[in-house]
Amino acid sequence: MSSPRWVVTFVLGVIMFVLGVYVGARPLWTHNSVVTGARWLDMAFAAVFMLRGWLNVRTALHRRARTDS
Repeated sequence: MSSPRWVVTFVLGVIMFVLGVYVGARPLWTHNSVVTGARWLDMAFAAVFMLRGWLNVRTALHRRARTDS
């Protein structure tokens, strides 16, 4: 029986990445409004969440490959 941990990591990674993209791209269609109160904070939040989401997805795919072999 394989561990479902890679699935949880994968789903959280996708959610984090999408949230980062949303916060980063939101000013394009809301005419420069921000989520966190400052533009630089929105961009930092977006960058961190996109990076962490990408790392989670990459880790999950590596875990799945190791459990499958």
